[in-house]
Amino acid sequence: MYYADKIVEKLKESSQLVIFGAGLVAVQVANCLMGRPYQLKIDYCLVTDLNENQGYITGIPVISLDEAEQKVNRDAQILIATMERHRVSILGELLERGFLNSIPVTFESDLWSDLQGNYYREYGLMNGRIYRTIEEELAGTEEKYSKREIMPDHSSAVHIYTVRSHMDKLLSEDHSNYSWEIPIQAGAALTERRICEMKDNIGENISYKNKQYCELTALYWIWKNDDSDYAGLCHYRRHFQMDEKERKALACSDIDVVLTIPILNFPSVREVYRHDHIEYDWDIMLEAVRKLAPEYLSSAVELQNGNFYYGYNMLIARKEIFNRYCEWLFPILAYCERHCKEKKNAYQKRYIGFLAERLMSVYFLYHAEDYKIVHARKHFIG
Repeated sequence: MYYADKIVEKLKESSQLVIFGAGLVAVQVANCLMGRPYQLKIDYCLVTDLNENQGYITGIPVISLDEAEQKVNRDAQILIATMERHRVSILGELLERGFLNSIPVTFESDLWSDLQGNYYREYGLMNGRIYRTIEEELAGTEEKYSKREIMPDHSSAVHIYTVRSHMDKLLSEDHSNYSWEIPIQAGAALTERRICEMKDNIGENISYKNKQYCELTALYWIWKNDDSDYAGLCHYRRHFQMDEKERKALACSDIDVVLTIPILNFPSVREVYRHDHIEYDWDIMLEAVRKLAPEYLSSAVELQNGNFYYGYNMLIARKEIFNRYCEWLFPILAYCERHCKEKKNAYQKRYIGFLAERLMSVYFLYHAEDYKIVHARKHFIG
């Protein structure tokens, strides 16, 4: 087991394994843990109210907390598989009923990302696809330079930008270990408040489109205004699990692209998108690919019928690859912007950002043999 081996061992040794939740996150977690390399048996899915849920998910019986009093052992391992916002209240409910062994596997949790990483790694082995990790790939580079006891200073060669907004929430976790990231204020054209020295409304930019494009207004700014050897983008709450030494080592490596661990979707990427967003937008995206980049259409179809995509629009890439990706991406997004319907819901207004996540997956799926792509773990700050 490459990621989270101690947690996986604990799950295997548990007298019972139970999932709290019966929604989309629970479906993904159940499918993941019942598949390779885990092949675990899930005894039950717990819910607060049976009336709002199906009797079974993926063949697992769904029971209420009241039923759990009789059917679930007090030492059972319970995985909280919900959205992050429900975690604290669910933990409280379980503790009140005497269930003390709970592990959050919420959508944004680092553990859920790690569990998906093991699953995807196994999937790659079964399908002849190499799964590379940044730790493994940089190990030789770090050793090479540690013998000299001097790591070359490539601070200016690798620029990884952290997207910030004037609407960011306060963070309780210390994030000073990411001090080497470059904060950039996205959507700076839409507010007079300034929170970063670097802003996405200077130079060539689309800052005014931030409500639809989200972090992509920063991505666009990096494309047009940054001249580093490697360029990258992450979020104020989502970071690549890298340190300063690894960042410098990246510039000395043969790595082309760094992506996060893919997100698992069952029954398919398109079906989960349809559930969370607006399916019509997906059809427009496929139309845009067919018209503007037809050679990528088969990769788009493979993605929509598959079970994985790269999330968050997070990447680090050699600048020439970064530029080529943006040259491909933004015309497709502009087509979607022209042909998709106006959204009244503030969340769904971010549809361009949501589509771009899937398009990034299409692009690097198509170029999987052209570029050396490695995976980095993502850390989410709650």
